[in-house]
Amino acid sequence: METQPNIILVDRTSDRSRKIQVALCAQGYFVSPAESLSKAWRIMAKREFDVGLIHLQEEDSTHLPEVENLLLDSGFEWVALIDPRQAMTSALRLALGRMFHSVHQQEDLPGLACLLRHIAKRQAIASRIKQETRLNVSRRCMISHTPGMHRVFEQLRTLAGVDAPVFITGESGTGKELAARAIHELSPRAQAPFVTVNCGAIPASLIQSELFGFERGAFTDAHCRRMGKIEAASGGTLFLDEVSELPYDLQSTFLRFIESRSISRLGSHKETKADVRIVAATNRHVPTLVEEGNFRLDLFYRLNVLEIRIPPLRERKEDIRPLVELFFEQFKQYRPPGLVGFSPQAMALLQEHDWPGNIRELMNTVCRAMLMSDPPYIEAENIPIGNPSKPYRPPSLEQIREQAERNTIISALKRNRHNVAKASREMGISRVTLYRLMDKYDIQRIDDRY
Repeated sequence: METQPNIILVDRTSDRSRKIQVALCAQGYFVSPAESLSKAWRIMAKREFDVGLIHLQEEDSTHLPEVENLLLDSGFEWVALIDPRQAMTSALRLALGRMFHSVHQQEDLPGLACLLRHIAKRQAIASRIKQETRLNVSRRCMISHTPGMHRVFEQLRTLAGVDAPVFITGESGTGKELAARAIHELSPRAQAPFVTVNCGAIPASLIQSELFGFERGAFTDAHCRRMGKIEAASGGTLFLDEVSELPYDLQSTFLRFIESRSISRLGSHKETKADVRIVAATNRHVPTLVEEGNFRLDLFYRLNVLEIRIPPLRERKEDIRPLVELFFEQFKQYRPPGLVGFSPQAMALLQEHDWPGNIRELMNTVCRAMLMSDPPYIEAENIPIGNPSKPYRPPSLEQIREQAERNTIISALKRNRHNVAKASREMGISRVTLYRLMDKYDIQRIDDRY
């Protein structure tokens, strides 16, 4: 709508309507006048509009139900034009507040043009976000066709420009780190470091030195000065993954850093300024941890300035098919020759599963299915989910190696038209060895003469 927006103007006074048309046409708007509600209905049946303008005054109080029906059926935003010098009934005053986002004085034409520009810009942004189904991040992408995730994409774009702490919640495997990277890459800090600290993976005895760094001689094995993660992220973003696992006795020290924006390395009394943006994430319910005395309430308030919740995959099953197609293409190095996709039965099984491990589990399942399936399609029996008698077990290294060896042999045979002598020379093995491997992997022999 940013270019050549269409406007319908409903006004029974022709002189006033003509004056508004001239002013708006000079600003590049296309205005279609209608002197009555019935005429407006007929025009709207033939054309599409972006915004509606309707002039209301005291005598329109008896036609408010018809006005409301017009607004509800139109599907676009309306602005009410009024004359503040005229008296207004209480019914009309209530209707203006209930039915319209914007009410404008009829004489303020420059202000009206400005209001319409804002409406046009807002609708264009909303339309663009609605159409966008993916968000590219660090050579990867977040993809979705659901309104819930579209709202997440919109939040990420909006919060990226606000230099304040962001708190990301969501179950394990939903993509919290990818969301944190998106915030960083869309922010003015994008060219500075993005440093990740997994608070649950670092022993409690080491996490303070990991975050704040240390001086030489600060402890037994401190043979040289070392910069901490906070200092390494200076100018950029510090991502605290699983922040709920941060040891309680360290939380007060970290809170002091947030408030002062300065740190002291272990073994030093010198304060060092650290300009970092903090993005924290957790898969736990922090308010419960606060009630249990395992997380400081004041630290939670400091981290939870802006919050984003990533919905689990079971709440957006419409995304399973596009995610499967994305992983199938993204990890094509795992595909044996001739594997073209998932059978309808296999795709149905994937879409019915609840995915407690979320996107991470789905990605691993797709990769495993590609490794362990025969062309041309991945079948339902190759996907060990939704079957209690066949629980999911990740493939062993030996299974992966054997599947890769089998795929290599099949590819070599196809390139050499199943000529065993040529295929064995290409792979650098003897014909006897190749025949043995073909028997081992149940690869059909085709007579070289044919």
